[in-house]
Amino acid sequence: MERLQQKIQANRDVVRRSKFFNEIKSSIDVPFTCIRCLALGSPTQSSDSRYQYALLLELIDWLGVTNVSIYDPVFTEDDKQLFGSFSIEETFDLPQDQNVLFYIPHLPLEVMEQVVNNEQPVYFLGNDVIVHTDRLTKRKLAELYPSMAVMVQYSSNDSKLDDGFTKVAKTRKSYKEPEVTYNFDSVYFKKVEIVRYQNNFNKSDPWGNSFSDLALHRLVTK
Repeated sequence: MERLQQKIQANRDVVRRSKFFNEIKSSIDVPFTCIRCLALGSPTQSSDSRYQYALLLELIDWLGVTNVSIYDPVFTEDDKQLFGSFSIEETFDLPQDQNVLFYIPHLPLEVMEQVVNNEQPVYFLGNDVIVHTDRLTKRKLAELYPSMAVMVQYSSNDSKLDDGFTKVAKTRKSYKEPEVTYNFDSVYFKKVEIVRYQNNFNKSDPWGNSFSDLALHRLVTK
C-alpha cells in the first residue's frame, strides 16, 4: 500500500502542475460542498484509474470539500482501504443539488442514462456528451438513451433541415437522418452548457487516455 500511495502522490504532482488542471480550476466558479465520484475504476489495478483518482484528490483539496461519495462495482478491498474515510455508496440522495460536483470519468452510456434519471446531477465532470454519443445515430440514441439524447439536443447548435436530404452539389444529395421526436418534458433540465478543455489529451502527457474528452457540464434545471 505504501508503494501505491507513492505512485498516486507522484500522479498528483503531475496533475497539479499541468495546464489541464489549471483549465479545470479556471472553469469552476461554484462553491461545491460535495463530490460524487462514479466509474473511477480500480486505482490499485489500473494506471488510468490512478491518474483519475489523483485528479479527484486534487479537486478535493482545491475545492476544500470534505463530503465525498464514491462508487464503482469493480472496487476491490484494497481500493476501499485506499479510499479511507470516503463514503462508498451505490445510491445517492442529493438530486438536483447545485453544490454537488459529479466526477464521472469514462462512464458508460447505459450507466450515464441511469445516473441522469436517478441522481439528476446539475454539474458533472465527465466525457463530453457530444463526443461520447457520436458513435450512435440520433434515432438509435433516442431509442436506447432518451435522456442522453435530449441532453445532446440541448447541447447542439445544429440547425434543423426541412427534408431528408442536404444538397452538396447540383447533381448529388447527401443522406440525412430521419427526424427524431424527443420527449423534452421527461427530463429535469432545460438547457445544457459545456466547458471543454484543450489540454486534457496530449501525446506527451503521462496520463494517456485517462482524461480524454473530459468536459464540465452544467444542466440548467427547470
